[in-house]
Amino acid sequence: MKKFLFLLIPFLLFASQIEWEIDFNIALNRANKEKKPLMVFFESHNCKWCEKMLHTTFKNKQIIKRINDNFIPIKVYNNDKRLPKYIDSKITPTTFFITSKVENIIRPVLGYWDEESFLSFLDDVERRLSNSK
Repeated sequence: MKKFLFLLIPFLLFASQIEWEIDFNIALNRANKEKKPLMVFFESHNCKWCEKMLHTTFKNKQIIKRINDNFIPIKVYNNDKRLPKYIDSKITPTTFFITSKVENIIRPVLGYWDEESFLSFLDDVERRLSNSK
C-alpha cells in the first residue's frame, strides 16, 4: 500500500497542473504528433491579469483536465521573437487556439476570463473543431 501511495502522489501532483510547453516549435511538433490543436497563452512581464488567470482560471481542475486532454498548451511572453508573425497581440493576457496545421487560428480569447467564462470558450473551440472535421 505504501508503494502504491508513493507512486500515486507524483501522478496526482503532475495531473493537477497544466502541462505547459515553452517552445513554440516543440509544442507544434507535439501537436502534429498527437493530432491536437495548440493553445497559446500570451503573457507579459508585470501583467496582473496574466498572473490572476494563471493562479485562478488555470488552477481549476476541470479546465486543467480539458486543456491537458484536448490541447497542447504553450505559455509564451508577448515579446518572444521566435513566434510566427500571425500570432501577435498587444493585449495580455491573450489565448490563441490554433490548429496544428498552423496559421489557422480557431479562436483568439483576449484578456482575463474567470473559470466559468473560460470553460465556455473551451466549449466553443471544441465545437468549432468538431464542425470542421
